[in-house]
Amino acid sequence: MADQLRWGVIGARSRIYRTRILPPLEASGRHVVVAEASRDDDGSDRPYARLLADPEVEAVYVPLPNDGHKRWVLAALEAGKHVLCEKPLTMSGADTAEVYEAARSAGRALVEAYMWPHHPRSRAMLELGRSGLGALRFSRGVFTFPLGRPTDHRFDERGGGALFDVGIYCLGPALLLAPREPIAVAASAVRNERGVDVSMAGLLDLGEGFSAAFEVSFETVYNRSFTLTGTAGRISFADWFAPGPEEPSEIEVLRLDESVERFPVDGLNAYGAMLDQFAEVVRDGATPRWGADESMLLARWIDALHAAAT
Repeated sequence: MADQLRWGVIGARSRIYRTRILPPLEASGRHVVVAEASRDDDGSDRPYARLLADPEVEAVYVPLPNDGHKRWVLAALEAGKHVLCEKPLTMSGADTAEVYEAARSAGRALVEAYMWPHHPRSRAMLELGRSGLGALRFSRGVFTFPLGRPTDHRFDERGGGALFDVGIYCLGPALLLAPREPIAVAASAVRNERGVDVSMAGLLDLGEGFSAAFEVSFETVYNRSFTLTGTAGRISFADWFAPGPEEPSEIEVLRLDESVERFPVDGLNAYGAMLDQFAEVVRDGATPRWGADESMLLARWIDALHAAAT
């Protein structure tokens, strides 16, 4: 296909790339991977720079450990590439604003790789949250699991802990429903000897009677759930972050009289949908479902939560 988006991948050994991103890239006629780069055996990242110099590469996917995101996003933009970068885009609100300003100056697309908003179930839940649950009161996201690899980068400054790793899944839905600065923030964290959070819980008061609570952990039992409650009903997902089934499913809304209203939704590979929408952003100037404003606001929320938990 002549108009295929030509991808290069920096950090091609990453699990998320191999298991989640590469299969839909290969299955779709809208994309082609023309270059992959991994560190040399001596640890050098020279292959990354060589990839960015390749004129065949139009767009770069960055699934590196978190502390490498800012550097290589800026390098890719400077090389004239569009960029899809794994979450978190950077590790501070200031750095996230900086990379988006660089993208604006370069005239290139930059998107944080948050696949959840691309699934039909997610979009239907957001629509119900905006118009089918009454006034919103509570959002509660939980993403906990025992991370049994003590040398994993998420346990040190390279990854920065649990909130950076999975907080977006707990907080992103509330942010899309109430995209504003919190009135108040509270958080409590358990930190390891490297100073990063292995468990954290927190609450953001988003005003208008709506609050967003979360729990994230690398040291407790598996729990990936989400509840959204309004004055006219509640939506609950017991296994929320999967990131949405590829087969059709239903959203169940529990009403005040304890009746249950069911809404059928289509299935989809959310990673593939995210990649296809990124191609639309690059080719057609489409508005990202999770764009600069959302990424910068979430980064500020995370800054505030880390500050509150110190």
